[in-house]
Amino acid sequence: MDPGGYKQLIRKWDYAGADFITQHIVWYDRIIRYIIRYSGMNYSILVISLVLAVAFVLTAGCTQNATPPVVTATPTAAPVTTPVASQSPAPVTTVQQIGMGTPGPTQMLPVDYMLDFMVQGNGDTSNPYMAVTLRGGNGMNLDSRVDVTFTKPDGTSQQNSMLPPFYVGQQVTFPSSTYQNRVEIWVTAPTVGKVKTYDDIVGFKSINP
Repeated sequence: MDPGGYKQLIRKWDYAGADFITQHIVWYDRIIRYIIRYSGMNYSILVISLVLAVAFVLTAGCTQNATPPVVTATPTAAPVTTPVASQSPAPVTTVQQIGMGTPGPTQMLPVDYMLDFMVQGNGDTSNPYMAVTLRGGNGMNLDSRVDVTFTKPDGTSQQNSMLPPFYVGQQVTFPSSTYQNRVEIWVTAPTVGKVKTYDDIVGFKSINP
């Protein structure tokens, strides 16, 4: 077989390096002819053996596992968290009570439990005091207790109580300021409980609440 016949045979192989192999086969052909000339070996048998050997080498090379492509991971940007400013609670302002404080709301007792009081200073500036005197009312036989809180301008306070049996002229007294004082009266009555019936700042002169 001539070199042109080898080229026709190799073109049937679907291999990208056919031309390169052809050049080598031509070179091998020259060597084979040289060997045959001096050894007497059959040319066709030698060529077929050579072609099979080359085909085996090429097939083994084609069946090797392809090197897997290197996959480069694309970095993912980390999520950005925007801090939220915490809201501080509004400061609580505590105002300390100074002096006698401010009189608060009062309630009126039902008619059946009402009591009448008089708040009066003794008028003696050398030994001043104020008295809370019971002057009567429908609750004298029904109410269970009268509590009085007396506060001076400097903030000092005292408590005293009247207990049954109630009578007209019953009173409690407190050393007082010669200027003014705060008087608070609570009456405890059936069904309604303890109720503040009087809360006022009273001058040292007598006053009828």
